Amino acid sequence: MKRHDTDVTSLVFGLLFLGIVVVWMLLEYGDLGPDGVEVAVPALFVTVGLAGLAASISKLRRGRDRDADAG
Repeated sequence: MKRHDTDVTSLVFGLLFLGIVVVWMLLEYGDLGPDGVEVAVPALFVTVGLAGLAASISKLRRGRDRDADAG
């Protein structure tokens, strides 16, 4: 099966929307108070940013490996 490249932008926005829904659900059901949002939202942004960074670095490494194999 042929592998396809990871679309980093779609990955980051998908994770961001998923995280927003999770935080909203926790607020709605009372499991997370207003003080918890002050921690949860920045943690969400940091986590999504790290996932995007990891995916970007992985994509760059795969590109270098393909260039090395072709040359």
